[in-house]
Formats: sequence, C-alpha cells, structure tokens
Amino acid sequence: PMITRHVLTVRSASGAPPRKVHYRRCGSGPVLLMVHQSPRSSAEYEALMRQWGAHFTCIAPDTPGFGQSDALPGKPEIADFADALCEFLDALGVARCAAYGFHSGGIILVTAIKRQPQRFSCLAVGG
Repeated sequence: PMITRHVLTVRSASGAPPRKVHYRRCGSGPVLLMVHQSPRSSAEYEALMRQWGAHFTCIAPDTPGFGQSDALPGKPEIADFADALCEFLDALGVARCAAYGFHSGGIILVTAIKRQPQRFSCLAVGG
C-alpha cells in the first residue's frame, strides 16, 4: 500500500492557538494509531506502515514539535502530549482505535490510555 502525507489543523479545547499536525496514512481496515519515539518523526514507521497497511489504516502523526508538526506552547509534559494526541484523533473524527508506540511514543500512549481509556481498543508498546 502507498503512504500518503497530510497536514491537519487541530484546535485545542484549552483555548491554545490552533496547531498544524503532519501525519502519514497507509492501508485500509481498522485504524491503527502509530506514535513515534522522540526526537524522530513518523518517517521511522514507513516500512511498518507498508507491511501493516494490508490489515489496518495506519495513521502516524509527527508528535508536537517533531517532524513537521507545530510544537505545543510552553514547556509541555507527557500529559500534554497525550492530550494533544487525543485532540488529533478528534480532529480526524476517530472516536476509538488500536494504537502502537515505541519508546517515548509508548509513554505518550500509556498516558493517553490512562487519561481517556475509552479512546483505545488495545495498545502495543515496544522499546
């Protein structure tokens, strides 16, 4: 499957200015959110996306401040990155999905699932 690249404007419920999120998308089937480690970008998942895209709609955003995504304001903590990830899902119209994260991407996802468990059907973490 082919990987396409997109930019989405995400508006925060906290009243922070809108921010741009760059993401890669590949495949078809149930949504699988893929969160990369820092200080990398979603580019690190291209090989996996081509493989897993046969079974899933793989969506891999560049986390805030990395790749081509705008940074979060101030000095964000892991919970801010987790909330930003859920805002990204809202902007995409994804209510619930499976997720995969590696290293710090896994930490962000574990935090997100603790804050909004209804958003995730399952979680796999590597690293």
